[in-house]
Amino acid sequence: MKKHIVIVGGGFAGINLIKSLVNDKRFRITLVDKNNYHFFPPLIYQVATSFIEASNISYPFRKMISKYKNVNFHMGSLVNVDHEHHSIETDNGILQYDY
Repeated sequence: MKKHIVIVGGGFAGINLIKSLVNDKRFRITLVDKNNYHFFPPLIYQVATSFIEASNISYPFRKMISKYKNVNFHMGSLVNVDHEHHSIETDNGILQYDY
């Protein structure tokens, strides 16, 4: 049985962790984020001045992970972590995890 890893936050650390684990068939991974896109805010000023398009600084998580069979996305904000029962609560539901 695959171990379930829940990664809270789709920033650079979360995305890099997914990339490092995605080929390991022992794991099933769920990315949890309050937004449905990866975002690079330091370039907002370039979007505001029409130097680059908004699509250059944001990318949908579902499109990013669609090529991976063992990665899913859960949109929600983290509310609580229950270490005793190995679960996290988001504003959209409860997820069980192993790691």
